[in-house]
Amino acid sequence: VDQSEVDARIAEITERFGSREALSERLEMIGMTEEAFLQEMETSLKMEKLLAEHSDVKPVTEEEARAYYEQNIDRFKQPERIRASHILIQVKPEDSEAEKKMKRQEAERLLGEIRNGADFAQLAAQYSDCPSKQRGGDLGYFGRGQMVKPFEDAAFALKPGEVSGIVETQFGYHIIKVTERQEARTVPFEETKEGLINYLEGQRKQQAMQSYVEQLRQAATIEYPDSGSAQQ
Repeated sequence: VDQSEVDARIAEITERFGSREALSERLEMIGMTEEAFLQEMETSLKMEKLLAEHSDVKPVTEEEARAYYEQNIDRFKQPERIRASHILIQVKPEDSEAEKKMKRQEAERLLGEIRNGADFAQLAAQYSDCPSKQRGGDLGYFGRGQMVKPFEDAAFALKPGEVSGIVETQFGYHIIKVTERQEARTVPFEETKEGLINYLEGQRKQQAMQSYVEQLRQAATIEYPDSGSAQQ
């Protein structure tokens, strides 16, 4: 594959995440380096080209996707979730009591500014110690059980537009603002259609690749240097 093809794929994935910083943050969370990610994208593109040459993978139709959706409706049930932003003043394990006190005072100062009308996102971008500062503190949507308990309890107690007091966790002092709330629901087909089609096409490609590799094995003569024998 050409480097331009790899660059185009990276640009496509970056667009889904909203920024290169958000993509880098995600890679860090899953323990993958950018170098390994680039290699994986190149390998993926090579496999797609190889598969296109040696296998006829038909696109998934909307009707097929809808049938899968209806047969697996439980997979599309979504629990209650909220969207929230936060400002984190990080407290490190080695911080002294005096340092912790100063950091709490800093959090209280920021909270006072917010309650006096300051812009939450601007303060997050300027003062937060969380990588989410790149997005004005936005953490996206999350459900119960995804955040540490003190943070979760405080966040789910807020209504959209409300700001918490100082919330202390093992990470430090948080100020939380809930921006949206979604009650438990079944995600509509139209909302999940594009992602579902991509998922089902990925499954087809994976099955086709496994089948192609098995055909290669069946047709190959495999030599075992240790024994000097060959097996058809």
